[in-house]
Amino acid sequence: MPQQPPQVPEQSGRMAAGSWDLPGRLRQDILPSWKRSLLAGLTPERFKVPRATDVDEDGPLAWTAAPVMARLAEELEGTGIGILLADSRGQLISRRSGERHVLRLLDKIELAPGSLYDEDHIGTNAIGTAVVQARPSVVAGQEHFADALGRMACAASPVTDADGQLIGVLDLTCAARDFNPLMLPLVKHAAAEITAELAAGPLAIAQGSLPLRTGPQDAMPPVPGWADLTDTQRMVAELVIDGLTNRVAGARLFLSRHTVDFHLRQIYRKLGVRSRVELARLAGPPRPKALPGPATPPIAAAQHDAKLQGLGWAELLSSRNDQGLRELADVTGQPVAGTRRLR
Repeated sequence: MPQQPPQVPEQSGRMAAGSWDLPGRLRQDILPSWKRSLLAGLTPERFKVPRATDVDEDGPLAWTAAPVMARLAEELEGTGIGILLADSRGQLISRRSGERHVLRLLDKIELAPGSLYDEDHIGTNAIGTAVVQARPSVVAGQEHFADALGRMACAASPVTDADGQLIGVLDLTCAARDFNPLMLPLVKHAAAEITAELAAGPLAIAQGSLPLRTGPQDAMPPVPGWADLTDTQRMVAELVIDGLTNRVAGARLFLSRHTVDFHLRQIYRKLGVRSRVELARLAGPPRPKALPGPATPPIAAAQHDAKLQGLGWAELLSSRNDQGLRELADVTGQPVAGTRRLR
């Protein structure tokens, strides 16, 4: 029989006023976070979300995560789940959902770009707790410290840089009644994909591949809007102009085909073209191509990324529920109830 996410007693039994007695039914993964929330001077009935205007919406993290989040939003349409990206402070950078009621739900709890969802201000929540613990976090129902979040559920996973340092958090949030244990492995896979592409970097091109236009003889002719492209967009554009498919261009840049698709749409928009043919015409006559040298093995992060690309979201969503429960148990130390299927 379907079960609800883990519950703790209602507000009257969660914490007596002025008392340090914590609910006895909290998971061991959640209890330390509640203690940190108390030490920060928070109370469950208080819910005030700080906001900032210095949101890095165009930085490397946001740009790399954008195509992954867009694909997730498409795959999760109809499930009631929103996709959110936060920086290393727990400040929201962007969010995605194809469902208006989900965005309205997120607005009610101020989960929007600029909002700071760290533990010091919000208390126990998947984003802030993942930042503190630097590992995946699941917070469901009244496991949230703030009463205002008691009807929500979320699963978050850290995004790290090439040195393994936490630089952000990817989060899936929904109403508690829509929670599914597969949200955890899903967000972990997506965060790992973003991490892998960040590690590969825009300059991680295999030795022996076709050189980009770097010398005077190879310089791009003046193209309106070319200066507005990012470094990654310029490299994608040049490889496409050279006649490479999105899949091959992605392999050269250690990016997924979906990421190349996303960059190419942005390139079309910025340069005012609608097709690869128009892009090539805009760039002028083709340049001489160097013969490719021997291929070199891809870096470890790219290998991991390729493995992730082999597992489609649809396959993950259709996988066995008990696998999701096992992954959840690995992170939380005990299974979280709730087996509602993702539609």
